[in-house]
Amino acid sequence: MRQIIANAILIIVVLAWLGSFATGQLPQREVTMKTDDINVLELRNYLLRPNTVEQFQTLFNEQFVGPMNDLGGYTVGQFTIDDEKDRFVWMRGFENMQTRVKFLNDFYLGTAWKTHRTEANSMIINSDNVHLLRPLTEGIKRNSLQNKGEIGVVDFYVCNSSLDKVIELFRKEYLPFLDNSNVSGVTMWVSEMSENDFPRLPVFQDKNLLVTMTRYKNQREYLQKTKQINSMPEKLNTAMMELITTRNQLVLIPFGD
Repeated sequence: MRQIIANAILIIVVLAWLGSFATGQLPQREVTMKTDDINVLELRNYLLRPNTVEQFQTLFNEQFVGPMNDLGGYTVGQFTIDDEKDRFVWMRGFENMQTRVKFLNDFYLGTAWKTHRTEANSMIINSDNVHLLRPLTEGIKRNSLQNKGEIGVVDFYVCNSSLDKVIELFRKEYLPFLDNSNVSGVTMWVSEMSENDFPRLPVFQDKNLLVTMTRYKNQREYLQKTKQINSMPEKLNTAMMELITTRNQLVLIPFGD
């Protein structure tokens, strides 16, 4: 009798398993998976009070970088802007928008920020110049964005009603031109248009914006490659001017240079 019952139970289990194939609903198990992919990036451009950049950077690195990284908000670069000595530009990356909102609540309601926010805010004039971006380049890893002392160049292209055409032009013609000029590792970004679910930190979200980020080993390489880029074929240059409404550029200098 026990064997008959056992066989009956086995048949029921097998039939249930086969039924799950028929309905396309296989038994699920919870999987916790953490990656180092960056699918959301904040490009943060702070204006500080005169002569406080070094003090702010010291506080930032000693009190905030470790706790932010531990909570999943990865700092991937700190810069000044050439000829704007009171600017502190940094980037913070997230796996996705869900981890971003969790991080923001955990960090800004957490011990590190509560303890040191008064000192930090006393040096900040404005911290609202923030672009919320997502990558068009696949496979952006945290380590690939980590600054290693290179000069960073960020180009902002506003493309009124022509963003898709500009992206196509860049992929088919402009990026290959850069590659032939030995300018490699260029990443492309657009605004992340999901709702900013932490409104106390405002961000720019522009559906017409394309951003490229490029890094150069040093000032010499930057000047040399910029000269090559500016001598692009006339046909390509004309095509870009016809589609791009405005272009702005940030040249980011790593601390210590």
